[in-house]
Amino acid sequence: MKTFMTILKWFFGITFLIGGIGGLFTSFLTGILFLLLGLFILPPTYELFVKKTKLNLPTWAKWTTVIVGCIIASLTIDNSNAEKDTEMDLVVEKASEFINNGQIDSAKVYIEKAKSQYSTTKNKAVDLEKELEKYKSEDFAKETLVSMTDEEFEKLNNGELSKAYLSQKSLNSEFIALMKSQAPERAKIIKEVAERKDQEKIERELAEELKKQEEFNRNRKENIEKQFSAWDGSHPKLSRMIEEGCRNPDSYEHIETRFRDDGSSIFVITKYRAQNGFGGMTIGNVTARVDFEGNVIEIVSQN
Repeated sequence: MKTFMTILKWFFGITFLIGGIGGLFTSFLTGILFLLLGLFILPPTYELFVKKTKLNLPTWAKWTTVIVGCIIASLTIDNSNAEKDTEMDLVVEKASEFINNGQIDSAKVYIEKAKSQYSTTKNKAVDLEKELEKYKSEDFAKETLVSMTDEEFEKLNNGELSKAYLSQKSLNSEFIALMKSQAPERAKIIKEVAERKDQEKIERELAEELKKQEEFNRNRKENIEKQFSAWDGSHPKLSRMIEEGCRNPDSYEHIETRFRDDGSSIFVITKYRAQNGFGGMTIGNVTARVDFEGNVIEIVSQN
């Protein structure tokens, strides 16, 4: 039990020390607290603490101290993040004021400041920067015109549209003005967007087909050989077709199959034995072309 507790102390001590070092770069106070907790848990540094203070705490008191310390450290993280969020909000608010006054370049300076100083999970400065890119985007305006309802389009033409496409009010107003300037071309835009989407779909399908073909070509020999039976070398679909064409399908016996890769298809020659009209067994040959999915394209010859 004593050995287990020692291992546990070393584990948590080292973990807190590593966390503390990392925490120094985000929240100095939190990093210091975790470093102190790590030193408090590690056996060598705890023994030094006992020698200096003459205070040897019972096990329950030591772990209670660690738990309380973790709670305090967590609270400092939350407070630090809250303070950063508040500071970032003020900077973004100032940038928004510049936008309202038409001072876009000044707004961008504040946005860059917020982006570099406050790396929170959801950085409002990044969102505002994206809106600055969107409010003059003709492509975004066209896409919005296409997706809006007839009621919204009517309001746009009448100057009554107040929908928030962008959260920054001034940018949203200018974006709506941009859409209104393009409104007379809406029918043409709808057609253009539909054609573009169709073209993009075709290009995606071609790219997927090309990718499949490249994948197939990388293992071409192996992929072709997979079409043929590992047991007797026959081509299952071609053999089935030959068998079904025999006078007595139950008499069909595969003898051998050879093939070659012709680039666009596979040329297959199958030799077989089957019962003829007189009750005897006759040897026949079938040559065919099959695709790379294993389907028979055509029977070239049969005798």
